[in-house]
Amino acid sequence: MSISHAASDATTDKKSVALTPDKAADKKQKDIIAMAEEFGLIVGPVTEDIRKELNLRSAEGVAVFEVIGDSLAELAGIKVGAVIAEINKKPVRTLEDFGRLMAEVLPEGNFTVGTWEPTNPENQGQAGQMNFHFVPKRTD
Repeated sequence: MSISHAASDATTDKKSVALTPDKAADKKQKDIIAMAEEFGLIVGPVTEDIRKELNLRSAEGVAVFEVIGDSLAELAGIKVGAVIAEINKKPVRTLEDFGRLMAEVLPEGNFTVGTWEPTNPENQGQAGQMNFHFVPKRTD
């Protein structure tokens, strides 16, 4: 398919486009990614490869691929390679958990993010190795 053909498909009459479950899930995923970027992170699910690389016991949490400069996430000290395991003491097992919890806490600020970080790979995912980051309310 040519680029112009794909572009014309993308501009289809909006009245005739139904929101299918796949499109709804895709929109939800995009909303979660946008919320993460607003916080200052580029994130994704913890895959089996990431789990093995970080020696985690299970492929749960949200992996931090990039921290955006001058963001709340950077201010809180969250690092590339961290795995977000909880927000305000509530577990983050999936991107959906992350999105739901960020929607609760991001507008108000003053929350904590618990992460496993790759500073000591042989101990990742073991008790006592979690780091907590306080995220203040932005006061621009």
